[in-house]
Amino acid sequence: MLDEFARYIALQRDQAPLASLLIYLKRKGGYVQLNQIWREMGPTGGGPFWNQTTLLNKLDKLNRLDVISMERRILPSVRSGSKKKANTFYRLNPTAPIYPYIFGMLRIYREEPDRYSSELVASPLDHLLALAGGRSSVQDPMLGRELEVAVDLIGEVFSVGRDEVKRMIRERMEKKGLVRERRTATPPVAEGEAKSGAAGGKRPKKTSRKKEKRAALPDEDLANG
Repeated sequence: MLDEFARYIALQRDQAPLASLLIYLKRKGGYVQLNQIWREMGPTGGGPFWNQTTLLNKLDKLNRLDVISMERRILPSVRSGSKKKANTFYRLNPTAPIYPYIFGMLRIYREEPDRYSSELVASPLDHLLALAGGRSSVQDPMLGRELEVAVDLIGEVFSVGRDEVKRMIRERMEKKGLVRERRTATPPVAEGEAKSGAAGGKRPKKTSRKKEKRAALPDEDLANG
């Protein structure tokens, strides 16, 4: 898939529209209706697409590359509830190799003391391909994985170190029930013994097997050595 995506990237004279489309779909998260995509990514919403045909062609190509998924739904007409109309929806494919690295096409910077903005890096699609293929030599901690970006941003906003940021995230996740507290867990040794006992019952010790073997021998053999 990455090879086909690379060949498609090579055909892009301007990488910004396609990169912006991928970031837009990643931010939306789920399925987005085609009309909404055109409204927000077209000239009305100040997006990079001035022609709806161009947008449709890119969506169709991404769908054939399995970068995005398309779904058609029959929904009631906006103008008349009695009529139904087929609507097209798109979303990013979470299993696509480029999916975890899409936000890596953004460079995040501080616009004001308490406000951050982002912009596309140079050759964003080439950068995305390098990240997905493990060939990136970028050392900027603000690029790459989304979690790393989030940790750095939280650290700058609250003026705390990475360890403190991780603690804040962990406490928030525990409060929301997303992570179970480990304090109530069984100690490692007892837990290991419990697992081995549950898996196959209590196993006899090696010493007990030796005793059984020696007990089975005649008395004269024991006397001879």
